[in-house]
Amino acid sequence: MNTDRPQSEARSGDSQEIERNRWLHFLDEFTRENRGAHARLLVIGPDAGARVEAEDRLFEGISADVKAGEHEVSITLGSSPDDHIERGIQSAKTIWLKPAAGEAGPTLEVAAQDGTRTVLELTRAGDYRLSSAAGSPGRR
Repeated sequence: MNTDRPQSEARSGDSQEIERNRWLHFLDEFTRENRGAHARLLVIGPDAGARVEAEDRLFEGISADVKAGEHEVSITLGSSPDDHIERGIQSAKTIWLKPAAGEAGPTLEVAAQDGTRTVLELTRAGDYRLSSAAGSPGRR
C-alpha cells in the first residue's frame, strides 16, 4: 500500500469495471480471497477533496445490497470492537477492480451517484491472513 499520499483514483489501464449483475458474487469472492489483508480506505468527494478514513486496518469484508434498486455497498474493517469501522456507500453506481500487481495488493474503487469515490487499497492477503480459529492476525 502506498501511504505517502492519497491515491486520487484507483482506475488505470489494467482496471476493470465489475458488472452490476456480478456485484454480489464478485464481492463475496473478493472478501474470501482478501480477508485479513491490511487496508487503507480513502474517500474522495467532489467538493471536499480526498481524506484517509482508515489506515492499516484489517480487511473484514465488502458486500452489496441490491434489493429494490438501492445499490448500497458496505466495507468492514477491523477485527475487534475497538478498531471496527464500517463504511456504507449509498447509491453505488460502479465498482472498479485494479488487480494485485508486484508487491501491491488489489484496489477497489466504488463510485456513488453523488460523485463520491471510495477507494479500498489492500496489501496482499497472503502476507497477513486472519486465523480462522482465533480471529486474530497472523503470518502464514
